[in-house]
Amino acid sequence: MVVDIRDGVGQAVDLFDAELGGGRDEPEAGEGRGCSTVTLVTVGVFLLLAVLIHTFFGWVGDLFSAVFS
Repeated sequence: MVVDIRDGVGQAVDLFDAELGGGRDEPEAGEGRGCSTVTLVTVGVFLLLAVLIHTFFGWVGDLFSAVFS
């Protein structure tokens, strides 16, 4: 089934549109040099995860040094 996405009805979100350089891109989309929303969210999640892990292990280290000193 082919859905005409130009009218906006029943349209699925293509998160990588105009960034793959493949057949899904519109001709007027350009080269897609900017960061996509997916890239920004992924980097943000990994950054938050790194901060939480660093905080957790810092807390565990402080706990062990208080218990075993």
